[in-house]
Amino acid sequence: MKWHPLGHTMLSELQQQRVWEGWLSAEIRANYFADLAGVYHRRQRWSTWLTLVASSGAAAAVLSKLPPEWGWAAPVLALATAALSLYSLVTQNQKSAMDSADLHHRWNKLANEYWRLWDSMYATEAADQLAKLEEVGEELSKVGTSFPAERRRLLRWQDHVERQHHLVAQA
Repeated sequence: MKWHPLGHTMLSELQQQRVWEGWLSAEIRANYFADLAGVYHRRQRWSTWLTLVASSGAAAAVLSKLPPEWGWAAPVLALATAALSLYSLVTQNQKSAMDSADLHHRWNKLANEYWRLWDSMYATEAADQLAKLEEVGEELSKVGTSFPAERRRLLRWQDHVERQHHLVAQA
């Protein structure tokens, strides 16, 4: 820890770098999990609608009007309905969407806490606060391991956050 000319303690350069990187990392992950929540919501919506359409009485009525050479359509539609139902059950997109949204919220909250710490690096409790934030980040990383690490999606959000902070730094 360094001493500020006004008598305050401040974070070392390494600690300041950890705050900056933690802030950016938390923002990237918050955006990533918000994006994933949207993906899972869309998947759930599509599978629900497709199951509804495939299992509806209207589909059965249409199939009953088809010529005999289309007799294979009814069993295929029944199998497709069962497959869609199984997909919805196995993938649990709704649960994944809710869990992703929760992780987005928690990473976003952590990013805001890092921002506050960045703004108060001369506070006497700054080093303790940094340690607590890093513990929260470790816990969130552990919780997030059940989700895919989609490299392209992560890199897109990293690029977005870095461009955003670059513009802020020049302003």
